[in-house]
Amino acid sequence: MILFLASVAHAAGSKLFFSDVDVEVGSRTSKNLEDGETIDDEAEPGDTVEFRIEVQSNFTNAENLDIEDITVEVTIEEIDDGDDFEDESSDFDLSPGRDKRVTVQFEVPLEVDEDTFDVIIRAEGEDENGTDHTAEMRLKLEVNKETHMLQITRNTLNPAEVACNRRNVQVGVTVINIGNEDEEDVSIQILNPDLEVDIDENIGELEAEPNEDTSKFSKTYSFSVPNGAESGSYPITVRALYDDDRRKAEETMTLTVNDCGTTEPIVDEEEEEQQAEEDEDVMNGGSDEDQATTVVVQQIPPDTTVTTEGFFKSNGFIVAIIVAEIIAVVVGIILIVTLVARRE
Repeated sequence: MILFLASVAHAAGSKLFFSDVDVEVGSRTSKNLEDGETIDDEAEPGDTVEFRIEVQSNFTNAENLDIEDITVEVTIEEIDDGDDFEDESSDFDLSPGRDKRVTVQFEVPLEVDEDTFDVIIRAEGEDENGTDHTAEMRLKLEVNKETHMLQITRNTLNPAEVACNRRNVQVGVTVINIGNEDEEDVSIQILNPDLEVDIDENIGELEAEPNEDTSKFSKTYSFSVPNGAESGSYPITVRALYDDDRRKAEETMTLTVNDCGTTEPIVDEEEEEQQAEEDEDVMNGGSDEDQATTVVVQQIPPDTTVTTEGFFKSNGFIVAIIVAEIIAVVVGIILIVTLVARRE
């Protein structure tokens, strides 16, 4: 009894309260909700649930006390495979009589049980005198699931663009049963008639058991683009057929096909003319400027200064050497002939 009276006294003394609470589920909004109410609209797997909460200070101007570092926390209990969803707003201050609207948002898990979940909204802060102030309210969120519902959660294309190499295009597919009934004879199809893509596989049963391996299927398929396929964009359809083929989950990706062309080297016109002239010189035995002379250079000790200015000023020096060599050869021949003649 003492604890109860203490909690009542604390609540009565708190200067924080919720002046308005709206909840949007999907695209539908429940307005002006009160403590203990059930949110009007039911959520479905994958829905976004947004809480728009207005908090107000009940201090008067005469009391002239601010409530500082206020945070608003929203908890959806046990919605995530037995775990809670929790999130809170950024902190803020409130002057006497002022209010502040904050938004906290969640996404309902795809793999969730059909159930009613408790929602706790709590605001707390501290006034300038160090006194704590809190406000709390509870709501209920109902999650409803379709009887038959499969969803494709992964549809990837690798590569998404091809040119010369058109083989082994890979399609990644993951399908989950998010409905209330087991689905038998589920089929996966990957289709594009223009590219002759026609993959069809019966994957059997997907059970309606959230967060279990038996409720999902994942696989990577591959195909090749025909060499004759024209360049362009091609839609690749990924489809899951279920409920005796009366229902389907479907996603589309785009594969871009480019021509496999050759790249010609770009040659500058001046460079091309110069190369043509050089080729012609080679065919004619080369020009004077192209003639090369091999010079054997003697190793020079370090720190030796060498000057060659005017050494090869012209080709005359080379001609003189050649003439001298010819004269030496001729003189040698004459000497040899003279010696032979004397012996005879």
